Amino acid sequence: MLEACAGHATVACYFSVAPEPDTTALVAALSEAGVRVLLPVLKGHREPAWNWYAGPGSLVPGWRGIPEPAGAPLGPEALAACSFVWVSALLVTPDGVRLGTGGGWYDRALEHAAAMAVRGTLVGTSEVVDELPADPWDLPVDLVVTPTATLETGARGVRLPPGE
Repeated sequence: MLEACAGHATVACYFSVAPEPDTTALVAALSEAGVRVLLPVLKGHREPAWNWYAGPGSLVPGWRGIPEPAGAPLGPEALAACSFVWVSALLVTPDGVRLGTGGGWYDRALEHAAAMAVRGTLVGTSEVVDELPADPWDLPVDLVVTPTATLETGARGVRLPPGE
């Protein structure tokens, strides 16, 4: 996971919940490496909101108890500062179609991402499936990382640096 973010100074991530692959160590490792990490602020926000990670002591329980940065949230446009965006997924196809939890939060958030920001998702090996339904508002990912493989999807033509 960390290797996929190599060379990126600003990364958006999320704190996962079971059964998603754990992102806690990823967020900490990125921060320790000097990468600025933007996290979702979900509590009370149907529309995307964000804030910068400032260490584990700066977190408060958010929606469903998911940790999020304390303080006044930034608007959806804050995502444009990130060159890599990790998005959650329940399922994903090798060509980048992803199924989220159904609320459309990340699809609305990704509208504010930089055009060439890499979009990645972390899933279990069994969560990569051959086909998923997709609606016009479903935005694809460029990179799928499982415990055993890293797949470039080619979904948007975003060029990944060598080694990703």
